[in-house]
Amino acid sequence: MGQPQHGRMLTTMQGHRFVEHVGELELALESRSEAGLFAEAADAFRELVDGAPPEGVSYRHSVELEARDSARLLADWLDELVFLAEVDAFVPVRVSGIELGAGTLRATLEGVRGRPRHLVKAATLHDLELEHEGKVWRARVVLDV
Repeated sequence: MGQPQHGRMLTTMQGHRFVEHVGELELALESRSEAGLFAEAADAFRELVDGAPPEGVSYRHSVELEARDSARLLADWLDELVFLAEVDAFVPVRVSGIELGAGTLRATLEGVRGRPRHLVKAATLHDLELEHEGKVWRARVVLDV
């Protein structure tokens, strides 16, 4: 998963990085587990919409999703985070109890109500990838911003 020639790297973090595109932002994720990719995606989303260091936990949201494959499930997960930020001003601080099955996800998001930036409109299916090699899970999701 190399950096696209037409994008500009914005941030490198352990576990995720952002690559800027015109009207889009690519999120590259890496973890030692599939569940870790989903937790890392929530952390990256928090960084995009809030930017402030996480403070405490005062709200919880239970999330249950179904999709035809793990890559689409990841895109749907990010779309759920976008929805919660826009509708409930919810900023995820951490994810607990992620359960993944064949095309299913159950998780509890813990976070705060704040003033999240409405930077992300949706996760796109363009160049969506999720792969597993040895002990490393990697994913790439392009966000519509």
